[in-house]
Amino acid sequence: MKISPAVTRSPVRDRLRKLFGSAFGFDRLAYFAIDHPRRTILAFVILTLLAAPGLLRLQLRTDGHALVPPGDPAVEFDSQVRRHFGLRDPIVVVLQTPRPNGILNTDTLRRVKDLTAALERLDGVPAGGVTSLATEKRDRVYPGTLNFRPFLDVVPTTPEEMAIFRGDLEAIALLHGTLVSKDQSAVAILVGAPNVGASAGTNAAAADRVALCRRIVEVSRRFEAPGNRVRVVGAPMAESLLGLHILDDLKILLPLSMAVICFMLWLGCRRMAGVWQGMFQLAAAQTFTFGLMGWLNVPVYLTTAVLPIVLTTLALADEIHLFWRYQQLLGPQPNEADSRHPETVRVLLSQMSRPNVLSTLTTIIGFLSFLSTPLVAVSTFGLFAGAGLIFCLFWSQMVGPAILALLPPSALRRPVGTSAAPSDRFRRFFAPLFRSPRRTLAALAVLTLLTSLGIGRLQVQDSWVGGFAPGSPFRRDTAEVNRLFNGTHLLQVQLDLSGWHGTLGDVWQGVPGPLLDPKTLRAIGDFEAFLGRQPRVGGALGPYSQLATVSYLKHARDPKRMSIPNTAAGVADLLYWFDEVRSAPRRREVIDDARRQGVITLFLKDPDYKQVDRLMMAARRYAHEHLEPLGVRIGFAGDIAVSQAMIPAIVQTQVYSQPLSQLGCWLVVTILYRSLWVGLLIALPSSVAVAWVLGLMGWTGIPLGVATAMFCAITLGVGIDYGIHLYEDFLRVRGEGAGRDSALAAIAECGPAIVTDTAAIALGFGIMGISRVPANARLGVLVAGALVVGCALTLIGLGTLLDRSVRDAQVPSERAERDDEVAV
Repeated sequence: MKISPAVTRSPVRDRLRKLFGSAFGFDRLAYFAIDHPRRTILAFVILTLLAAPGLLRLQLRTDGHALVPPGDPAVEFDSQVRRHFGLRDPIVVVLQTPRPNGILNTDTLRRVKDLTAALERLDGVPAGGVTSLATEKRDRVYPGTLNFRPFLDVVPTTPEEMAIFRGDLEAIALLHGTLVSKDQSAVAILVGAPNVGASAGTNAAAADRVALCRRIVEVSRRFEAPGNRVRVVGAPMAESLLGLHILDDLKILLPLSMAVICFMLWLGCRRMAGVWQGMFQLAAAQTFTFGLMGWLNVPVYLTTAVLPIVLTTLALADEIHLFWRYQQLLGPQPNEADSRHPETVRVLLSQMSRPNVLSTLTTIIGFLSFLSTPLVAVSTFGLFAGAGLIFCLFWSQMVGPAILALLPPSALRRPVGTSAAPSDRFRRFFAPLFRSPRRTLAALAVLTLLTSLGIGRLQVQDSWVGGFAPGSPFRRDTAEVNRLFNGTHLLQVQLDLSGWHGTLGDVWQGVPGPLLDPKTLRAIGDFEAFLGRQPRVGGALGPYSQLATVSYLKHARDPKRMSIPNTAAGVADLLYWFDEVRSAPRRREVIDDARRQGVITLFLKDPDYKQVDRLMMAARRYAHEHLEPLGVRIGFAGDIAVSQAMIPAIVQTQVYSQPLSQLGCWLVVTILYRSLWVGLLIALPSSVAVAWVLGLMGWTGIPLGVATAMFCAITLGVGIDYGIHLYEDFLRVRGEGAGRDSALAAIAECGPAIVTDTAAIALGFGIMGISRVPANARLGVLVAGALVVGCALTLIGLGTLLDRSVRDAQVPSERAERDDEVAV
């Protein structure tokens, strides 16, 4: 097995060799910094201070539209439907009571009325934006008028008044499962959240949602009592809580990750000077990256909210290798080289610039591969992670050497008795593995095969509720509300009758339109019934069920009149009474003014992507067979429809970012060493590590989501660093005459730094495992696990291959020497 670089020379290869050999000119920048340390440090401090005011301009955006492709047809259609019908995602405030008679008591009903009034007064709630029993009207009028009375215009206080109230409530079936629980133990108040789309005011609307949810929770809690519990759920509430949970997590996770990095940095160099230098870089990198986001008006998404931890974890990878090698050059005791200290720093950079620069570049490539995804939140994460690491690259190649040049050698010289021990332990551990290379490689191959079989079992997560831990209060509240009501997730089925070519009879009320046709309405009613029978669908409300209920109430609750009239004029009359009783805005949420479009609202209970996909396919098949012949076409809107658009984007993120990251990293390494085979060897351990973790995700049931879909490219970009450092040391020690033990000597020299680097990054990401947001917790654990596996595969697998290559190359010469001895 030959892995040494090719020796054939050409002008192009010479230029590439010169470019890569000088680490893209970063070694020259390092030499400049060593010669002008104070000027270099001052320049970077000024750059950081210029970025700092941008921190005050940062905005948080956690709405669902931020996690889907903005130009996706499903998202655009959802926005059109919302605008046309005036639809809003509801924030659901539920007042639940354990009393034997449920909500049918004066205290609870008075709380509903007062809470409704308090919510209507909140900033951000438009007129008519709150729906409850206090706003809905019943089929009773005020004496001497035709004005219909709301259910709670007067809260019932006597048994007789409560009996009338109960009868009126039970007469309207549409209220059960929507505003009143099916067992009458809870009542819901719906508050419409501001819509967030692709408009210029997107970030402001998203911020308004978060602020509104916070105000709703604050007001609602004031109406809790021992006999009345308040729950606040719904998609907007989930989005807002996720953002708040992430910010709360950062207050704990960021200091912890910094503490871990500090400890690992001290463990690697055993000097506080190195720790303070690392913390100085971390503060500058965080300020520059987020300040840049603020100046560019880029909001902090759910994905970029974890960027501080990512930068904290990755920013100091180069410093660990730099300090380790620097201490090896200094030696354990003061010597004559101390008088040539700046020259020692130059030697350090001449050896470490190329591997450090190239390893950082491959990490940056891993993050920039996210630019291929249609998910703006993910591409933004990749872009600014890359920008932050580019800043760290310049810092480590300029400010780092400048500080080393200013510090005396004693500030970073490793304490006596600690410098050689790690190298000796690594040599003793890996020597037995290299003596049986076939057995070692075979064991790794078997483990790879077994774990990779789980890739076929991977699932994709799309539910907002799935973003919360199973035992979290919001998850429990949502489960309870789903049990009591029709469901908290909405899927709107838009009915488009622009292709209808039927005829209508005389219409004496309202605007003529196809939705006045009794035959068409009955077909839509059959469609509503069909949808209501589907799995996970708690209820289906549309034009037919709404108008049939109006007919029932209009005719003194005659069960025989729970239907649609046989004439267009009769249907128009029902629409007139719909506007009178429930108001025109409520009717426009179901049937538009032109009577050519309608909406069926489906209430779903924690559906997953596959279930919704089956539901939408069933709806399309039914519409094709029964509605399209009548000129009725359907489309889908609502938070569920938007979530469905996210799944292909997650898959695309995985399909494109992982190969792009692999290809980019492989190309950089291949061009550097002028060998396809070497490039493959160095990139192989991190690629196999990704396969291991994907397989384990399939075996253990960990879903692939917006956050977890990013771990592959991160692992590929970071994990290849270990192979670059190992191979660089392998070339150096082999050039110094290490012979058959070149691979073992290389691992003995760079292995401790690689393991320390891996431990620091893995622990930094692993701390995210305690996050209250399961997606971020999984991302941290997955990256940490993948990097640990990648480190082990690099040292064991790549180390074994390098050792075997050296020994195989020496076998012919040894055989020739034996033949010469026999001949003599």
